[in-house]
Amino acid sequence: MRKFILYVFPVTLVLIVLVNLLFSKPQYESLEDELREYKILKNSQKQNITYWKLIKQDSLEIAHHFNFIESYFDLPLASNGKGRGDFMEYNQVVDYYRNLLGSNDSQLRDIGKFGRGMCFYHTGYIEESLTSFTNIYNQELPYLNYIYGSYYRFGNYDKSIEYLNREISINPSCKKAYRNLANTYLIKEKPFKLDSLLNDSTSFANATNKAKRYAYFKTKKIKAYSRAIFSRFSSGVNALGFLGALFILIVWFIYLLFIHKYLKKRWLTAMVVLLLGMFFAFGTSLLTDFNSYVLGYSLKDKFFNDFVYCILGIGAIEELMKIIPLFLVMLFSKQLREPIDYVVFASISALGFAFIENLIYFDEGGLKTIHGRSLSSTVTHMFNSSLIAYGIAIGKFAKKRNWGWYCLFFYALSSIFHGFYDFWLINSLARIFSFITFIWLLASMFLWVSVINNCLNNSYNRRIIWTYNPDKLNSYLLYSLSAIFLFEYVLVGGRFSADIANAELKKDLSSGFFLLIFLTTKLSKFDVIPNYWAPLKFWDWNTLFSLPRVTTKKFNLDDILGSKIEIKSYGEYGVLSKHLPVKGEVVRRELLSWEKDWYLIKLDEPIKVAWKQQYFVLLKTKDENDVFLKRSDQPVQVRLVNKIDDLIKERKMKRDFLFVDLGLVSRIK
Repeated sequence: MRKFILYVFPVTLVLIVLVNLLFSKPQYESLEDELREYKILKNSQKQNITYWKLIKQDSLEIAHHFNFIESYFDLPLASNGKGRGDFMEYNQVVDYYRNLLGSNDSQLRDIGKFGRGMCFYHTGYIEESLTSFTNIYNQELPYLNYIYGSYYRFGNYDKSIEYLNREISINPSCKKAYRNLANTYLIKEKPFKLDSLLNDSTSFANATNKAKRYAYFKTKKIKAYSRAIFSRFSSGVNALGFLGALFILIVWFIYLLFIHKYLKKRWLTAMVVLLLGMFFAFGTSLLTDFNSYVLGYSLKDKFFNDFVYCILGIGAIEELMKIIPLFLVMLFSKQLREPIDYVVFASISALGFAFIENLIYFDEGGLKTIHGRSLSSTVTHMFNSSLIAYGIAIGKFAKKRNWGWYCLFFYALSSIFHGFYDFWLINSLARIFSFITFIWLLASMFLWVSVINNCLNNSYNRRIIWTYNPDKLNSYLLYSLSAIFLFEYVLVGGRFSADIANAELKKDLSSGFFLLIFLTTKLSKFDVIPNYWAPLKFWDWNTLFSLPRVTTKKFNLDDILGSKIEIKSYGEYGVLSKHLPVKGEVVRRELLSWEKDWYLIKLDEPIKVAWKQQYFVLLKTKDENDVFLKRSDQPVQVRLVNKIDDLIKERKMKRDFLFVDLGLVSRIK
């Protein structure tokens, strides 16, 4: 928190001042330009207001009325329960169109009937709406046949198709008519008619990507289907969104460099895995379409169906695609030698996958989701892939059995975790409890840290102790994740305006600040103990509720290992008083009876205790919360190493090493 106040906060203030000075509120040349910006921003309220302004500007343009009413009923219910949004009450909308019925202009009277009919239609009064529509004098009024087509879409498909085709002939500018016609063929399962429709350039331009993939999948047009898959990911790509996705990738890739100290030496393999992760991201569409169009299994907005689908139709498919690059490296390379290799390279593949996925979300309006994707979706992708890799590592290094079964078990577990995360955001009923996804994210991060920690404990052939500087890693995460927030702020300000950027930053900080601090604190905390497979930790209330004041034992193991020390007598009459002082060197960190922070000391000169020459001793601070060698004359527990072979046991117990006395240890400078 102190670092944030001292460094991040001042930079944030400077950027806010600059953005507000440089990016003033844009001056739109026309209402159409203003509307276009609000559509990009996905601001339904502003869109609705602008459509109303267009009506006041030209009340005879039927398109303005159609779009106004459609956008009005897309708004959430008003707080007072009397309409939609905060702009106009429902009765005001109905009254406006009722008043048009008394106009001397027949065109305005038709618009009045059309508007009232649409209001009835959207509020569920179907018979009243049809009565209003059939009373319209001009039955070729633009958008009227589109409404007829929408009405019959889920009952009489043939009639719906007839009306939609009529609307297209009357009003070729009605994009929704083309889209609904394509979707009707999709629902009706008429791929060849849909394929024929897509031969028309206008129909193709307005049809959904899903409709295109269905048509080409069913008609076995491989090239066209492949183009449809790739266009799904490329259609919304823009320069700013690409920069946002790239920034996220770089931030988390550097994080993995902190974890894997030898990753720099394997940069070529890392790049290959990253690119493969990007490539196999496109494979999700193929498997999803096979699931839908061959097996007939898809989302139906039903609680149990969607829960299972999220696991099998989303989680299992995406996790399979992400783990394939790791399998390819295992098959064709010898770069995977240690447990941490598997987890890190699986995470790199997930980063490539997330990069492609982020490109979909980061269209111009999606720039304001950059921080959210970086703090949640991207890390979740890495965690889920790491879980499968951990299963492989367990089988290869811990159990030393057939790792395939462990891989399958953890793959199933990863699919469940992935599906559970998505379900609360997808299903309309479950969305009420979307906070569960946030809690699940926190729990996943606890588990991810445990996975990484265990792999570090047992890596580098159990000879080289992995070390890291927790302060440096903590600082990196704080500054880089904060930079993502500020990067998004500048992008939104530059693309739209300072007002919009300020509003988004305020919202982002209220929802994302806790997550930023949580990830910074949690993902920089590793406690590496050689040769130790610790139980996986899924939750930690103490860490969760003390994030702003976390004061864990901070030390640099590199600074401790290899240090020359002197051990003095703790008291005048102790067992070791006659043999001390003695000098030695810190060899490595040990775990005794699951107690951390024991250190093996090689003495310069042996001491004779218990009728035997002792060349090694084990030391641990007397105070549990103290850091070894933090100060001079530090009280320590002293245990003897009678049998050197006891030090290579996977589980070393304190009873195997005799406690003899307390001592005072100091570093020799």
